[in-house]
Amino acid sequence: MFRTLAFINIVLTLGLIVIGGLVSADFTGLECTSWPICYAPTVDKASIYPILHRIFAGIIIILNTILFIKKPKERAVRLGLFLLILQSLLGGINFIYKLPTLVSVFHLMLSFAYIAIFAQLFVPDIEKISEKIVSYNPKAKDFVFVMLLIALVQFFFGGVIHQTATKDVCGMGENINILCNTANGIKFWPSTVAAQIHSLHKYLGILFLLTLIVYLFSIIKTALSLHGRAFKQFSFLSSSLVILFLIHLFNAKRLFLLTDTTYFQVLHLLLAVLISLNLIFLFQWFKKFEEVNLGGYQHTFASDMLSLTKPRLGLLVVSTIISGILLTGEYIDFFYLVNALVFSILIVMSATTINCYMEIDVDANMVRTKNRALPAGRVKPIYALIQGWILFIVGFLATYFFVNTATALLGALAFFSYLYVYTPMKRKSPAALFVGALPGAIPPVMGRTIVTGEIDGLAILLFTILFIWQIPHFMAISIYHKQDYAEGDIKVYPHFYSITKMKICIAVWTFLLALSAVSGYFFDLNSKNFFIASIIVNGLFFAQSLQSFFIDDEESYVAWARQYFWGSIIYLPLLLSLMIFLS
Repeated sequence: MFRTLAFINIVLTLGLIVIGGLVSADFTGLECTSWPICYAPTVDKASIYPILHRIFAGIIIILNTILFIKKPKERAVRLGLFLLILQSLLGGINFIYKLPTLVSVFHLMLSFAYIAIFAQLFVPDIEKISEKIVSYNPKAKDFVFVMLLIALVQFFFGGVIHQTATKDVCGMGENINILCNTANGIKFWPSTVAAQIHSLHKYLGILFLLTLIVYLFSIIKTALSLHGRAFKQFSFLSSSLVILFLIHLFNAKRLFLLTDTTYFQVLHLLLAVLISLNLIFLFQWFKKFEEVNLGGYQHTFASDMLSLTKPRLGLLVVSTIISGILLTGEYIDFFYLVNALVFSILIVMSATTINCYMEIDVDANMVRTKNRALPAGRVKPIYALIQGWILFIVGFLATYFFVNTATALLGALAFFSYLYVYTPMKRKSPAALFVGALPGAIPPVMGRTIVTGEIDGLAILLFTILFIWQIPHFMAISIYHKQDYAEGDIKVYPHFYSITKMKICIAVWTFLLALSAVSGYFFDLNSKNFFIASIIVNGLFFAQSLQSFFIDDEESYVAWARQYFWGSIIYLPLLLSLMIFLS
């Protein structure tokens, strides 16, 4: 019953994306004069799509709630419910404030993320192959990962094109060209932002095709070594990927040859979702196959070098940079923004890579880190050092020359303080936590300086919030990784403080976080709406910190610390989102 409801949920969300595509293509969302229910003046073709869109969204929320009641501990259900709440809030705020295109595209990306989360429940089981596998190529998995990244980026740019109805900026009809056909002739890189986005979208498609061809050549030996159920699964996933891409390619051509392309646009969107889902299934198949038949995940040099950059941490840092950018409320060139983010990511990746190099011996002594690329001996330390410094030099110089001096200097400050002050200090004193919070709080300030070129009052407020947030966040982590840190000779407060003192510390810092979050209103940095919303969010988070005082046994205390950690992960993006949309 649970899997059936989950499958229905996926189908309905696909339907929601299709209907949302029709709403965007025809701009019929303007027919709705209210939210969350759509009260259109008349029910006709122009209003039926937005009405259906709201109905589908309501059914999906009800279904996810039922799934949550049935299996409240299921990770997909909990994440799905969180995304639904976020999407609903985003939809309502978008309606009220008529937010820009990128917000609508983000709304679309959340729908895909929602499907992807539930799709994990349907990844097929892998059977054990009795014969020895000698021709398996783990590098094929890397190509699948690259294709998935390309597909997601292309999905984003395609959403921008779809939302802004700019598909004809590079020519239509029989004059269509791989390059951009402008009024001034055929250009590889046109002058307008709309045409540049359109061109990049096409070039990404070509890159995807080339990667797909390389992938197909890389799996020949692997396919020949498989048989039975594993061969059928692998063949189906790989062949369906090719078929979907060819249909997608043919449909893309139709988009440019026809004038009335509403349904082809929506089909194009749906095919993009299906291709991305296919790639997720294929990547998960590789992982499961390796676990069952090869004794665990098969690392490659490329995947190990990427892991040194700690992509998940990078995503969190980038999200805080983006929050600083969006809070400026100023016009910013699209590709200037993209370049600034990419250069900032390079600096973050450089710091995490060199950090891995500096802590090889520490990671080797800790259970959760001893299988990382460097302590496990899969990558030579010199490669990590070279990669780290190349990333920093390129990121810093590019930021300095193509963004601005303030952002480059902030990035350098975060880089050096993290590596050469915090990293050695954390093996000597638990007070390193406060030193490490300094570089951790710089990214949102970089977001402000990317746009304004200077540090202002709101930048200082963001720095304060991020600085304080890290203290109880990492205190909670150190509670349930206390033994691990002891084995790595990393000094954390649970090694020195009693359980009661740790509870008090986390509660006090959470209260200080609440004060800093609401303080912006009194300095005219935030709106009254955000002030009210912030009181509610901070009140709930502070209540979670106080929950520890009603826990007596150590096991429950450790479990609470893990729950607090996840609460802090939800709290931060929620608070920053409210600050952006309600300011």
